[in-house]
Amino acid sequence: MKVDNKLSQNMRQSILIAAVICRKRNDPYTQFLGSDGNAYSDLRSAFGKHISIKQCELCKQRVQGPFYCRIAHEHLDVPDYDGGSSYECLRGLFKCSVDDLVERQHELLYGGEGSRKRKAIEPSPSILDGSKDNISSMDLMSEEVLLQIALFIPNLNGLISFCKTSKRMQKLLYTSVHSEKLFRGLFLQTFGKRGTVGNFEMNLSWRERWRMIYGLRRGLVHQQSSNMLRLNGTGANLRLPRQTLGVLSHAEESSALFYDNPEWSLTDDISNGYFGMKILHLPPPPDAANDWQPPVVCHGDFNGIKIFNSINAMFPNAQRRFVSLGDDEGGGQVLALIQCDMSPLTNEQTNRNQPSFFTGFASGRVAAVNATIAECGQKYNFSISGFHDAHVNEVTSLVFVNDIAPGGNSGKLLYSACGGGHVYCYPNALSPEHNFSMDESILTFSSNGAIFSMTSTVVDIGDHSSSIICTGDGEGKIRLWTRADEGLLARSLSEPVSFNQSETKFVPIQVKQAGTRTGLVTRMKFVHNNLLVTCTNNGDLRIWKLQCCNKPYRYSGGEKGPKPQLELKYDKMSLHNGAVEVVNNIGDILLTSGGNDGQVIGVDLNTGLILQSIDCHTGENLQHREGSTLLAKSCVVDIILSGKEASMISLCRDGTLQRWSFA
Repeated sequence: MKVDNKLSQNMRQSILIAAVICRKRNDPYTQFLGSDGNAYSDLRSAFGKHISIKQCELCKQRVQGPFYCRIAHEHLDVPDYDGGSSYECLRGLFKCSVDDLVERQHELLYGGEGSRKRKAIEPSPSILDGSKDNISSMDLMSEEVLLQIALFIPNLNGLISFCKTSKRMQKLLYTSVHSEKLFRGLFLQTFGKRGTVGNFEMNLSWRERWRMIYGLRRGLVHQQSSNMLRLNGTGANLRLPRQTLGVLSHAEESSALFYDNPEWSLTDDISNGYFGMKILHLPPPPDAANDWQPPVVCHGDFNGIKIFNSINAMFPNAQRRFVSLGDDEGGGQVLALIQCDMSPLTNEQTNRNQPSFFTGFASGRVAAVNATIAECGQKYNFSISGFHDAHVNEVTSLVFVNDIAPGGNSGKLLYSACGGGHVYCYPNALSPEHNFSMDESILTFSSNGAIFSMTSTVVDIGDHSSSIICTGDGEGKIRLWTRADEGLLARSLSEPVSFNQSETKFVPIQVKQAGTRTGLVTRMKFVHNNLLVTCTNNGDLRIWKLQCCNKPYRYSGGEKGPKPQLELKYDKMSLHNGAVEVVNNIGDILLTSGGNDGQVIGVDLNTGLILQSIDCHTGENLQHREGSTLLAKSCVVDIILSGKEASMISLCRDGTLQRWSFA
């Protein structure tokens, strides 16, 4: 390629633009369209041969070329290995949207000559599928017909393969006004609402969520060992100084290490450490700064909860600002927490907003927490808006149950389970007509033993939908429950509601074993509407498929059918070396942690295969009374993900914090 030739300059620019477009779309770096209108087969090779950009020092040491450094890893703020700045030309391109980059491609193709015959902006079918005939039956159909055909395709590979059949389909997929609809619909169809909403900040676009899922999978799969991960954007295998949350005292955090390593404890006075953290699904306040982050709520071996202003405020190198809530209400420790969907539900008469989240206390109390915008307009203030003491045992789990009314209307009700085996419903907790009141509770059902975990979903049964609750006990048994009466929400909520036992009664329909060995069911979650994950204190994990059989089920009140039932799909025995504490799905990736290995393990939900593990605890040297030493680690009790920063933050029981980048 000649250096001073205009065509060669345009070709180099088209290579750069094509590389950035592929990176932004997460497309494979294979074919690209040159400024001469021809399609070329190897973008990476063309970039290496014809683009004079150098890699950074770190990538050069790893024997990674400029393409992986500047495009795949987006190292755009690191000088060249020789101190140069050859990467500057990429900064402006990465700031452009995909539409702007496509427009630049068009300008390179067509130039400024309006009378010039426009060239094809997509690779020709002869290159894509080997056909010599440039006329396809797809070219004879209208764009609306092509769109309806494409919407039936169930997966991304199928959609791309289908669109390679003609130029019209290429244009429909990448450059038409329907591109957004096609990709967004495919994303939601692939991962579903449960697989995306609730695991990131609430104001992320579907593209940002998809990019996060892709980056997380790539970060897990491409690790060379259990502690090789892109840490803080460096990609190096580093051991940073131990950072802790600091809500508990240093002595309490150190003592919590013995909770997961009790055989090394010299005393029985051991702290329970931290229990979990959640990033709150709140929109930015009206006067929030550009770098505003959602608040994070933390609970552990202390009364009530602590709410940090942001993710960054949790780390010791930042100015820590957190508020305490519920520490003086007599509820004790918070053992369960569930967030509401931030819908614009408001009581117009009292101007009272829907609670932001609910907490379950060790005393048996369930409390609602409201988030209101502060007078400065830059942050949120939090307060307990109501509570109810229905349980006499500790609250172990909170869930929202979807109730389908006969008229087709649906709503959510708050349910709580406790160590005494009782499940209560709070019918007005999410009702704006009843001012989100926590004053009333109804005993829904009681199990034979303590309930340690609970989750819910909706299943299609015949010509209607039904709510399903699943509970886990201390003997390793999981039970499916369904409503005996579907009319709970049949009457208008604006009218006085008088509930009775028959309207709220759930009946058991199936019992299964959560693991191959008897053990307490520590965690369970419906990761999709029909996919259930159960975990035990033995470290076992099972993935079940919920489906309906044709045989009706029976209970004391009569016969109803067809019967929802669980079918074992994958069995991961001893996935962890102790009790599983975290089950979090990001798209089709399941992240779990448990035991005392300080690891987070990624599991592919589609295949049941382990992707890789991440070491989230560097370990502390403990000395036994007999003189022997042990590198002890603490269990990861929770993880949160930031889609904006493409990072994962892990919290261990002893307060250890780590931030991992998957960008």
